[in-house]
Parts: sequence; structure tokens; C-alpha cells
Amino acid sequence: MIIVIRWLRLIQSYCLFALFVFTAFNYKTSIYLFKQGKGQINILMNTVSMEEYALHATREVKEKLKLIEEIKRYSIDSLGYKPTENFTRVYDQKNRPVLWVLTVSEPYELKAYEWEFPLIGKVSYKGYFEKDLAVKASDHFKSEGYDVDLRSVSAWSTLGWFNDPVLSNTLNRSKGNVCELFFHELFHATYYAPNTVNFNENVASFIAHKATVQFLSQDTAAVKEYLKEYKDNICYRNFMLRQSLALKNKYKSIRARPARLILKLKAINEISDSLKVLPGAQERHFITRKKAMYSGKNAYFIDFEQYDSMQDSLEKVFNIIYDGKLKKMVKDLKVKSGNY
Repeated sequence: MIIVIRWLRLIQSYCLFALFVFTAFNYKTSIYLFKQGKGQINILMNTVSMEEYALHATREVKEKLKLIEEIKRYSIDSLGYKPTENFTRVYDQKNRPVLWVLTVSEPYELKAYEWEFPLIGKVSYKGYFEKDLAVKASDHFKSEGYDVDLRSVSAWSTLGWFNDPVLSNTLNRSKGNVCELFFHELFHATYYAPNTVNFNENVASFIAHKATVQFLSQDTAAVKEYLKEYKDNICYRNFMLRQSLALKNKYKSIRARPARLILKLKAINEISDSLKVLPGAQERHFITRKKAMYSGKNAYFIDFEQYDSMQDSLEKVFNIIYDGKLKKMVKDLKVKSGNY
């Protein structure tokens, strides 16, 4: 017994020493992780069970809560997702955003700035639970000459480290949109490869779309509405990917020119103006997207590469290697991730 205690104390000493070394050489990262942990815990401490939240909810919200429970069961039983305790409680955000994500890009190259963290490796976006800190970080990168995109998000995944809550605003989404969102975030706890953000997000988006269509196959109205919305979104995403490629080629020719800023803004202006001719374009979408594009510039384009640039390749892999069987694809990815 005494030997065991000594070993435990020795292990504890090594862990504390390792923590001290990491903190000493990664001061900024340590402070950031501390604040993020604090923000996450603050939210978790103020959640309620789905049953309690449903007591004072509308009929539509109650149906969405039941839907999330069905999505979780389906993700495990029919898709082979890793079981987690995620999305079992609700955080009432009172129609206010609670997390902001920062994406940073080189000014004359579609190249994302990357941060590096323990275990998850390099990532090309950074989250903040405090808006003031997010704006401060955004202003810092702008002052350094980078292009910056700062936006709020409606859900996130901590890869199973915390019990991620349902944010109340997500319960106002359409049925198909709720399905896609939660199939995406739940998949992150099933598969995640360090240092490959683009692949992680692309494959999660791909799996989530296929899962949503499969899950809603018996609900004709819901799947029809979802596919219409998805078609409009994919049209815009594909357009943005084509424009990203054009912009990359443009920068190769203007990067060394004195008037490069003017030429860059002209190119982005031409892209934003062409949004009007997209099928299904709506005035409110056009204005919102044009404003976001002008604000984020290159960083705005980076977001599409992170989530959508590999969809065609994944479709080929899905059909050729996995014979269009989603559970088979999830199982293979889960094994590669070590989540047996």
C-alpha cells in the first residue's frame, strides 16, 4: 500500500512538473485555454435537463428536443457513432451569441493563420466565449495586416471532453437544419485527426448531410424542405469555391504590384456583385453575404475551403469504396480515429 501511494505521488509530481513546463513555455496558450475552460464550465453550470427546459417550452421546441434525442439514438444505432453524453442538457442563451470564432488569413494569399494546441494540434480557427477578447484578438491581427473573419456560432464540439449542451437558439431552426447541425457536431466526437482541420470539417459536413437525408427519408415534407435549402446553400458554396480558385490565381499576378490593394478590392467587389445572378439569390442573403465578404476578405473565403472543398472527392470515395453505405464509412473512420 505504501509503495502504491509513493508511486501515485511520483506520478502526481511528474504531472505537475509537466504542467509547469508547458505553462512556462506556452504562457499565452495556457491563459487562453484557462479562459476557454472557464467559459465552458460557466455555461455547463447554467444548463438544465431537456425535461426541465421542456416544461415551459412551446410545442415546436418540445418537438425539437425530442428530435435531438432521436438523432442521438440514430447516430449510435444506425450510423455507428461513438456514444457520448453530449447534447443532453440545454443552455438558455436568451437569443444572445455565446461563442465567437476567429479565422485569419494572409492578405494576398488564401492561407489561413494556424494556432497550435495540445492534443488537437494545429487549427485554423480560434473560439472565444468573451466577445471583448474576440474583438481584441481580431483587431490585433488586423493591425498586423491580416484579413480577419469574426463570427458567432450556434454549436460546437469539445470532442467528448465536456458534455456539450444544446444552445436554445438552435431549437428555432428547421427540422432538417437541426438534424444536419447535430449529426455534424456529434461526428466530431467519433472522428478527429490532429492537424487536419479541413478534412475534419469536410468529412463531418459530408457525413452530416448524408445522415440527415437518410434519417428524414420517411418524412417527405421535411426532407423536401431540407434538400431545397441544401441545394441553395451548395450552389453558393460551390460558387465561392470557384471564386476562391480564381482569387488564388489573381494573387499570383498582383502580389508584387504597387497597386495590389486596389486590385484585390476590385476583385472581391466583382465577386460580391456577381452574387446577384446566383439561382435562388435573395436580397437579404445578398446584402448579408456581400457585407461579410467585404469585412472578412480572404478570411471569408477560407471558411468555405475548411468546410466544403473536399465534398466531391468524399462523394467519390463514398460511392466507390463504401458502396454508398454510410455506416460502413463511419465505422472505418472511427477505427482510424481509435474510437472502437
